[in-house]
Amino acid sequence: MNVIKESFFEASFKTIEEFDSAEVAAASNVSDNAELKIMDIKLDKSVIKTNKKESNDGKEQQSIEKIWEAANTTFWNNATS
Repeated sequence: MNVIKESFFEASFKTIEEFDSAEVAAASNVSDNAELKIMDIKLDKSVIKTNKKESNDGKEQQSIEKIWEAANTTFWNNATS
């Protein structure tokens, strides 16, 4: 059986760019040349789903999701203690 794992993250980051003037900086969006620093990253949750192309058994799908969410919660609770 094939499965798909989806992970959702919450992240804080900042970009650093250098400009010739405040006017140019105020008018610009973040460019490809910006330096990106990740300040904090936190896994919100991960879900494992069966590949629906191979399996249409809804009970099996729910079982896998519950097992993974319980394991994931236990892991992160232990990691932050």
